[in-house]
Amino acid sequence: MFFRSIFILFAFLSSPVFAYQVGDTLPPATQKQLHLDDQQVAIVDFFAQWCVSCRAELPEVNTLAEQLKNRGVHFVGIDIDDDLAVGIAFQKSLGLTFAVINDTKQILVNDFQPIGMPAIYYIYQGKILKIRYGAIDNIRDVILNDLKTLGQNK
Repeated sequence: MFFRSIFILFAFLSSPVFAYQVGDTLPPATQKQLHLDDQQVAIVDFFAQWCVSCRAELPEVNTLAEQLKNRGVHFVGIDIDDDLAVGIAFQKSLGLTFAVINDTKQILVNDFQPIGMPAIYYIYQGKILKIRYGAIDNIRDVILNDLKTLGQNK
């Protein structure tokens, strides 16, 4: 019983208590930093060069961002690499064409506190509608289905 209590306490203390959750409204300063538009769904994708799943998913996300850019969906990447040169080289190696914020000081990642990488947040009018963490097969189809489910497939 003692070890079970210790485990539960450790699990609670190691979880991000103040992480943004579905239904939360982002503070105005964060919305501004992400260049959110109240008339568009924003898909905010946290990634890093060291994340193997990110490397696999980002080409699909990039293609989808290009296809949806004139349909009311705005993609924003958050590169959490602390070395700016590494992050930029990674983005260039993948040919990313959607907007990317280089979060070298870990400000946004500390605000959002994603529990896995990659992390995708769907945001509309400043409110978090859905969150996905970790590796996802067929990310393109998953995002399109999520947009339909959320009623935002424009």
